[in-house]
Amino acid sequence: MKVDEERTPRITWAFQAYASGRWTLAQIHRELIARGLRTLATPKRPSKPIAISTLHRLLTNPYSKGDVTFKGATCKGTHEPIVPKEVWYQVQALLDSHKSAADATQVHEHYLKGTVYCGQCGERLIITNAKNRHGNVYPYFVCSGRHSGRTERTRQAMLIEKYYEMIEVSPEMRQDLAGKIHADFDQLMANEAKELSRLTTKRDRLDDERMKLLQAHYAGAVPLDLLKKEQDRIANQIGDIQHRLEAHHDEYASARAHLDDSLGLLANIVGIYQRADDANRRLCNQAFFYRIFIEEEGDSRVEYERPFGTLCDTEEQMNALNWAAQAKKRERFKPDKEW
Repeated sequence: MKVDEERTPRITWAFQAYASGRWTLAQIHRELIARGLRTLATPKRPSKPIAISTLHRLLTNPYSKGDVTFKGATCKGTHEPIVPKEVWYQVQALLDSHKSAADATQVHEHYLKGTVYCGQCGERLIITNAKNRHGNVYPYFVCSGRHSGRTERTRQAMLIEKYYEMIEVSPEMRQDLAGKIHADFDQLMANEAKELSRLTTKRDRLDDERMKLLQAHYAGAVPLDLLKKEQDRIANQIGDIQHRLEAHHDEYASARAHLDDSLGLLANIVGIYQRADDANRRLCNQAFFYRIFIEEEGDSRVEYERPFGTLCDTEEQMNALNWAAQAKKRERFKPDKEW
């Protein structure tokens, strides 16, 4: 894929817009046409406004993040990427999720399908359409046990918005939960500081050993075949240590970012859910809830997906409040260093 200076900013914008989650593929396509993005002309084909299928290929091509594909294998290219890797991967995740939602809605339109279960027997609730005496069609939940003759329970479609209103956290609670979580992460990293120090020391020692081997080879004390063998051994050990060090930091950074994103979603979920279309409501339900059980009286109980089970737990929220109160108290009584 060749990208010239005129096209690059528009394609970069397309990645950023789609990664934000505020633009659909069709909206970006219309905007790019309005901005004048066209296909590259060839000897046989003139330039023309890009098709939405071309836009999809642009957004899925790893060339944009600096990689090239050759004979089915992807490797790092020599060109400069036009989007950061994290943006490219975010776009792929959104494209995949929207494809899954589209496939699901082709089977059935309702956004609660696959998430709700009977609170009495635990069977999955399936969706059927019923028509009232006025001729209006509405979705109706039926226990799959009843549908197959095993039970006799029915459930009408419920408003999950009410449950989201119960679990949405205030800005203050979000701040307290984030503070306690990051403090817990800091403690975990402090506990592993000794292991990280050991790995770093071992890596430095191997680097020193590699340099001494090279110097010995130049001095004629170590033959070339032995030098290569020892250098390979040292390089493998250093690579393993470096991988463990990077994985450690990346793991904590990724976990912190994921929890921050989850808290941001939890603090605004009511508005997000109310404004979302059916496909994105389905994604919200799948992100938050493993299963939603509908009881006989119409009440509900849920099993959360990670990490929302912890973030929505009342005891964990009380612990966060207590932690924040203690932290403020320590800050208030901290000795003044300037006299």
